[in-house]
Amino acid sequence: MAPSQGERRAGGALRVPFVRRCSIEFEEGETASAFIVNINVLGAYVALDDIPPLGQRVMCRFRLPETEQEIAVDGVVAWTNPRQQHPVHSLPPGFGVGFRGLSDDHRSRIEQIVREYLLRQSRGH
Repeated sequence: MAPSQGERRAGGALRVPFVRRCSIEFEEGETASAFIVNINVLGAYVALDDIPPLGQRVMCRFRLPETEQEIAVDGVVAWTNPRQQHPVHSLPPGFGVGFRGLSDDHRSRIEQIVREYLLRQSRGH
């Protein structure tokens, strides 16, 4: 049986706006302060001028809404969006991080962010 449209969206096909300060830790131990711009269970887009190379492993730390509990998610740089004359989808310079080994707890918390966004969107129309 095929998943419903809502299940596909909650599963990662849709990136929802989620602007939050985050900390990015790189393989060599350096850290950078950045902003997550959007998120889903597959990954997030991180706005950062100093873009790491494709394939680099990173740790992304950010706080969840309401609880302000910090979570840390392992990931890999999946795509980059350097500063350019005609920005891609009007995103600021940065990179897409693909989450790796997302715990069940972190997955359910990110799914909740997606569900709440979709609910707000359906009420607004």
